[in-house]
Amino acid sequence: MTEIKHHHHPDEGPHPPSDHDNSIPYWKRAHRDWRMWTAAFFVFAALAVYIVTVDLSLVPRVHRPSLTVGK
Repeated sequence: MTEIKHHHHPDEGPHPPSDHDNSIPYWKRAHRDWRMWTAAFFVFAALAVYIVTVDLSLVPRVHRPSLTVGK
């Protein structure tokens, strides 16, 4: 029988680290990650909803003139 044997060191994981991943800082690699852009989209969407709805109020705030007592 033919068996495929995978040999790797325990601390390296299944794939040895490549030099390309280590040469670019994380903050630059994060800009190419789809998860970061998805999270940024939802954050900006939540901010836009919060601002447009006036602090998430369902009923617009109307300031009525105060009635003076004694007239």
